Amino acid sequence: MRDLRDMFVIARREFLERVRSKWFVAITLLGPIGIVALVLVPALLAKGAEGAKVEIVDQTGVIAQPVFDKLVQARWKPAIIPADTPDRVEMDRIRDHKINGFITIPKDALDSGLILYRGDNGSSQDVRTTLGLIVGQAVQVERGKRAGIPADTIAAVVADTHFTARQTNGTSEAASGTASFLIGYLLAYILFLVITLYAVNVMRSVVQEKTSRVMELMVATVKPGSLMTGKILGVGTAGLVQVTAWLAMGAITLAYRDQILGALGASGGGSALPSFAFSELVIAILYFIFGFFFYAAMYAAVGAMVSSEQDTQQVQMPIMILLLIGFLCVTMVSNDPRGSTATIMTMLPFWSAILMPMRYVLGGAGLGEVAISLGILVVSTVLITRAAAKIYRVGVLMYGKRPSVGELVRWLRY
Repeated sequence: MRDLRDMFVIARREFLERVRSKWFVAITLLGPIGIVALVLVPALLAKGAEGAKVEIVDQTGVIAQPVFDKLVQARWKPAIIPADTPDRVEMDRIRDHKINGFITIPKDALDSGLILYRGDNGSSQDVRTTLGLIVGQAVQVERGKRAGIPADTIAAVVADTHFTARQTNGTSEAASGTASFLIGYLLAYILFLVITLYAVNVMRSVVQEKTSRVMELMVATVKPGSLMTGKILGVGTAGLVQVTAWLAMGAITLAYRDQILGALGASGGGSALPSFAFSELVIAILYFIFGFFFYAAMYAAVGAMVSSEQDTQQVQMPIMILLLIGFLCVTMVSNDPRGSTATIMTMLPFWSAILMPMRYVLGGAGLGEVAISLGILVVSTVLITRAAAKIYRVGVLMYGKRPSVGELVRWLRY
């Protein structure tokens, strides 16, 4: 009973020490603002390349007008200029901010000549896609005319194709594939970031207390196991406050996205975003809790093993590599959420805390698989915590050189 009371005293101290920090309050408040911005800003800026000032230098004499007409429909500001206009003149106009860019259409454009766009917005995906479709369509029409194909046949062949990709597992409403990936990626990134930051925080707290010799006083009144568990619990609760606030704000923003955009005088642009259901929020929080305990126990053991901040850089590297492997596999899971690779990765406790919430959001896993994965993570967390407690019990009062592998094995047997 006393051990439990001591554990909660340590947890309360660690929690209050962090939540009273101005930086904690600032990040907790700024995090939701950033999440709202990630959901709303793309829609608010969805006008893309509208209003772009583009000049057309057409040496064929037949492509400029249809390109001009299409760009006007797209709400650009095009202009056709003489075909003998030097490139240097146009480059100077870009430099002086008179135009955004210009299209050069050579005489052999209908015979596979290179049509080139140069502009200050040439890095924009929207600009490249729009110009590529419009110019390509104009060239195809002129090639058809040159081949003697009737105008109505050409128009039918080059008519715009409307295509989009939607994400669904067959039971949920289809949502934008790109939006689903971004939301899943953001969820994985938040979990990776918070687990990493707060787990490392546990390690640094242990090292600081060892370095300042405060640890000796604490161990004299509190058992090492209660000290380690309380420290992890306190730091983890602070992290839980932040991640819950961030995820809740993300869920609310997604649920009321259209209404918020309407109040701001914008629209969602027809993009079907997936909702962030309450069950998904709960699953994400559960995986954060056990994922944090899983890695925080390892980091606490690392802090107990070393005697200085410098030593932690090398000793913690294997743990950091494990975390990075999971994060680097985010794309692999999103590409095939129901595939065997995604299934295996989300069942292994090293990476399930980062990848399974994302996989569940993408519809790749059912509640049964989530329960199995979470059960494996819980059991693994208990085992890792017990092993870390044994290392912590001996290591917190050890100073000087780092323990060898053989010494660690002996500590685990105590």
